[in-house]
Amino acid sequence: MMRSRPRQISLAKRRAFTLVEILMVLMILGIAAAMIAPRLGSMGDIQVSSAARTLVANMEYAQNEAIVTQQDMTVEFNESFEKYWLADAAGNLLTHPVTKRDFTVEFPNERGLQKVEVLSADFGGNDKVTFDSLGSPSNGGSVMLGADGHTYRVDVAPVTGRIQVVAINP
Repeated sequence: MMRSRPRQISLAKRRAFTLVEILMVLMILGIAAAMIAPRLGSMGDIQVSSAARTLVANMEYAQNEAIVTQQDMTVEFNESFEKYWLADAAGNLLTHPVTKRDFTVEFPNERGLQKVEVLSADFGGNDKVTFDSLGSPSNGGSVMLGADGHTYRVDVAPVTGRIQVVAINP
């Protein structure tokens, strides 16, 4: 009696995926995308949160310059032109430490921040805040930044000069 050899499955068949396997992978990817997509921010949200963090860093830079140089340093806002700048006590613009240009930020001209608007800037009735030689602000206050319906507020605490970002409608 002769034994029959089991058929050998061709190499091509062993490496192929079945239709069921492909459909299962697509279904899993679809479920994952449906769970992740709502958590991703819109471009406006990403831009305005980035602008708020940049503003905080620039305000802290002005505050530190005031302490180091023992001179008043001002951050002034212009809502009409969506910009702000850093200046010394005499009103001379500071030089940006990286770009070596005047320290002015115009959101419409900033790469990746074109949608950002300066909605308001209020520091005790002024559109600017001045840090003294101890890093204390002239007045506490806040700046509101917005883009595509997303709003962030940058607060400067009176006396201490602590600066923080608050998401108004994330």
